[in-house]
Amino acid sequence: MNKTRLDKLGSWAEKNARECIFPFWTSEHIVDHENGGFYGRVTLDMQIDNTEPRGLTLAGRMLYAFSTAYRALGDPLYLEKAGYAFRDLAGRFYDKEFGGAYISVSAQGEVLDDSKPNYCQAFLIMGCAAYARASGDQEALRIANEAFELMEARVKFAPGCYHGSMTRDWRVQEGSGLGKGRGMRLPQGAVMFPHHLCQAYVQLFEATGSPRVKAALKEMAELIVDKLHDPEQHNLKSIIDSEGRRVGSHQSYGHDCEIGYLALKVAELVGDDSLTARMKAVCTDILEQVRDKDFDPYGSLYNGCDLSTGERQPSHVWWAQAEAVTAMLCGYELTGSESFLDACERQVRFIEAYFVNREHGDWYNNILVDEDGGHVVDGMHGFDKLNGGKCPFHNSQMCFEVMERTKRLVEKEGQA
Repeated sequence: MNKTRLDKLGSWAEKNARECIFPFWTSEHIVDHENGGFYGRVTLDMQIDNTEPRGLTLAGRMLYAFSTAYRALGDPLYLEKAGYAFRDLAGRFYDKEFGGAYISVSAQGEVLDDSKPNYCQAFLIMGCAAYARASGDQEALRIANEAFELMEARVKFAPGCYHGSMTRDWRVQEGSGLGKGRGMRLPQGAVMFPHHLCQAYVQLFEATGSPRVKAALKEMAELIVDKLHDPEQHNLKSIIDSEGRRVGSHQSYGHDCEIGYLALKVAELVGDDSLTARMKAVCTDILEQVRDKDFDPYGSLYNGCDLSTGERQPSHVWWAQAEAVTAMLCGYELTGSESFLDACERQVRFIEAYFVNREHGDWYNNILVDEDGGHVVDGMHGFDKLNGGKCPFHNSQMCFEVMERTKRLVEKEGQA
C-alpha cells in the first residue's frame, strides 16, 4: 500500500495550487483596471509592461485555469476571476462575424492579428468549455461549440489532422501562424499533432457529452496509436509526413509526457475497449522510456534532445517539469510499478527546491542546476512572470491531475 505517499503527493499538489500558483495569478497586480483584462507582460521583478499585446493563448489559458480551480478547490474567488477572464475573452477576442477568435489585441482592444492558428483557437474552446462546466454559462458553451464546428468543417483535412493556420474567414494559410515569418512551414501533407486542440475537445466533451466531439477525439487517439507512436525510439513523433514518417530530429520529452497521459485519458473517454488496450500499450512504452532515459542525475526531466546527435538541453523549463509529474503518476496508475512513483516524487522535490518562486509566487520559467546549485536562466518564455506563453496552465493542470489521480488511486488501493 502506498496510501501515505499518495496522500502526501495529493496534499502537495493542492497546497502548491492554493498557496504558490494562484496567489500570484489572482492578484490585483496583474489586472488592468483601466483597459480591462490582464496585462500583457509582468517581469520577474514584478514590473508591468502594458505595451505588450494581449494574446488569445494567455486569455484562454487563464480562463481554463480559473474555471478548473473553482471546480477542483471550490473557492468562489476562482469563479469570480473566471468570469472576469471570460468577459475579456468574449468582449475583445471573440470574432462575432466569422467565429473563432483573434489571436492578438492591444491593451486598448484594437485587433492586431486576426489570423486563426489552430494552436490558439484550441484555448478559446478549452477556456470557454471549462468555464461552462464551472458556471453553467450558456454563451461560453455556444462559443466553444461554434468554434468546434468551424475546426471540424474548415480546418480538419484528414482524420485527426488539422491545418496549422487559417485566415480570419477560415481560408488555409501557410505556416503555423505563430512566430517570425508566420512560423514553421511543414512539408506538403505533413502534420503536427494538435495536442492542445485535443485537450480542448476533452473539456468540450466533458461539458456536453457530444457524439461529434467524441468521434473527433477517437480520430485523434487513433492517429497517436497508428502513426505518431515510434516503437523503435519508444516515443512520439513530433511531426509526421503524409506516410507517417518522422519529420526532423528534435524530440520534446515534455510533449512525450503531456501527450502520453492525455492519450490514455482520451481513449478511456471514447470508451472503445480495443483502442484503450492498444493505447495502454503505447503509453506504457512511452512513459517507461521517459522514466528510464529522460531524467537528469538530479531527478528532473530534460527538456528534449536532438535524436540525430543525442545532445540534450542543459536547462529545464517550467511546463515540462509539471507535465513530468503527471506523466510519472499516470505511469504508476497504469503499471503499478513503484519506480514511476519514485520518479514522480523526485520531480516534485526538484520543483520545490528550484522552481517555486518564494518571493513573488508561482514558478520560475527556466532553471539550470550544476554543482553550485540552481540558477534562474533565460530560455523558453524568457524570465517574465507573465507573458504570452507564461501562464498558470501547465502547473495548475498538473496540480488538478495529481489531486484527482491520487484520490482515485487511494480509493483503488483501499479496495484491493
